[in-house]
Amino acid sequence: MAMTKFNLVVNIEVAEDKGEDANLAEDFGQTFLMGVFDGLGGRSAGYGGKTGGRIASEESSHISKTFFKQWHGEIKPENVIQLQQQICRSLKIKADINMPKTSSRLKGSLVEHKLCTTIALASIPKQKGQERIFEANLAWMGDSRIYFLSPTKGLQQLTKDDLVTSKDALEMLRQDPPMSQYLTADINPTWQIHFQHYEIEGSGCFLACTDGCFQYFSAPWEFEKLLLEMLSKSEGDTMDKNTWQQLIKQRYTEIKQDDVSLILYPVGFNGIKHLKSSYQERLQYLQENFMAPTANSRYEDVQTLWEKYKIDYEYYFQFIQDIQPIATPKLSVSEDYPSSSNTSATSSLSTQELNQVFKQKAAAKAEEIQTLLEQAYCYYENNRLKEAQNLCIQVLNIEVHYSEAKYLLGLIYTKSALTESNYNRGELFKKAGSYFEELVLNKSAVEKLIAVEKIVESYRILGFIYYSLNSPNKSVHYYQIFFKSEGSDKLDNWQEDLNFFVISLRNSTGNKCESANSAIQFCHRLVHNTKLLPYGRNTVIYYFMAQLQEIEGELNAALNSLQTVLGNYLQLDYKMHQEAQQMYHKIMNKLNGRRY
Repeated sequence: MAMTKFNLVVNIEVAEDKGEDANLAEDFGQTFLMGVFDGLGGRSAGYGGKTGGRIASEESSHISKTFFKQWHGEIKPENVIQLQQQICRSLKIKADINMPKTSSRLKGSLVEHKLCTTIALASIPKQKGQERIFEANLAWMGDSRIYFLSPTKGLQQLTKDDLVTSKDALEMLRQDPPMSQYLTADINPTWQIHFQHYEIEGSGCFLACTDGCFQYFSAPWEFEKLLLEMLSKSEGDTMDKNTWQQLIKQRYTEIKQDDVSLILYPVGFNGIKHLKSSYQERLQYLQENFMAPTANSRYEDVQTLWEKYKIDYEYYFQFIQDIQPIATPKLSVSEDYPSSSNTSATSSLSTQELNQVFKQKAAAKAEEIQTLLEQAYCYYENNRLKEAQNLCIQVLNIEVHYSEAKYLLGLIYTKSALTESNYNRGELFKKAGSYFEELVLNKSAVEKLIAVEKIVESYRILGFIYYSLNSPNKSVHYYQIFFKSEGSDKLDNWQEDLNFFVISLRNSTGNKCESANSAIQFCHRLVHNTKLLPYGRNTVIYYFMAQLQEIEGELNAALNSLQTVLGNYLQLDYKMHQEAQQMYHKIMNKLNGRRY
């Protein structure tokens, strides 16, 4: 039975009775709603013995819980705007009643805002049957985060922090840039809560976290390590008796530098034993490959590890709609809460405006990227590779996970490698391989963003790259996938690919029969599609088919292919013809030896 009722909640105050975090974990039957709120005490004073941050986070949590009852716990594009309006209006009422107005020389700065808090919410429909795709709708503002913890990809950030100056997760650990927006009693009319929908394939854990959970580690992967190490150490074979939550709380109590609010919700597991076993390999991988930086660690070394880790960590950033927020209508304190009909009308209008802004921004961004890529392809075709590379990097600066730019960078580095010395050639091939592997390893998501033909081409080039790097097993692996891919028989250069594959296969250590068979099937498709000779008989194809059949151990089949080759040998070069004759006599000797 799938684990849908278990959730883990950790809430720790850095100073007793002074905490400014609040959280929300509600089961609405078919939907689980979770969220965290980080009160920004440094932004304003409070009243009644509480800081402004605590008042804001508690009120936002309470309103969110009440608000989503009418929506059965579901976050939707239209209701997040209503939620923002209700929270900010309630905070304004409280501030105007309890906090008399004061003049400020710092007008326009963050200091003048009253009752401030972040918000990060996720609604997750319950799993039905054996579904392996899990949906989540997110809403957030500020720097609290929603994550997905995958057993294979690790920790993946699903939200983007609202910052005045954009920083990645590693930079955030060394700097503390101000937030660009958050919930507050006197909210800027242009600030807008974010909404994002995800469909995530495979089991894992959704997390909602305030910055006290992740901001005080030496590297982003240390947060993931803490979660998985505590899971590995946990005891208890049932959810109600397992100690994972207690161990996480104990560890944060030892290292806390801020309030800590963390909610974790697993999906797709069949109990705690299944959950623990699913993450064992991931924890081992982290422990073996990602060091815990110390005061003596070189920043360059940490940066190198981060470049490797962030490929999966930032993967979902490419799907986040990064739009300019729109104005929210100002609400007078004297107004009553709007009726449901008025609220719906306001929400509908705001959603239309939001969609219009998104379309305009998305169109401008897409046009800029398209212009850069067209120029980059032009440079690539004319062998101006450095200029093409620079334009691709510009595209990735605009959209960090833009697949088309990564595909072209792979082509650029591959072409560059063919003109370089042996040492540089290997390094360039490795760079090219990293871009192509990123595309094929995330194939299911990338296929929505890039032509399928380019994914197939990526497998082919990876086979060639690893042949060139003298890694026969990897070359065979990627060529084998290429041969099985639909449309692979329609690409050019199949003669070179079959040659590289046969050489790699002879030097590989895997299951040669299975690999050879995939290439033989590819050859059969080539024969069917090729119009170079009558009846589709292409001599070169049968030449490679004979070699593959010999490797497979099908000597009679290889002999038949060679008879076809030698009967139509005019398409073969002299070397191929000689090799075909030698192979024919060699196989005949083997067959005669078996008979006698």
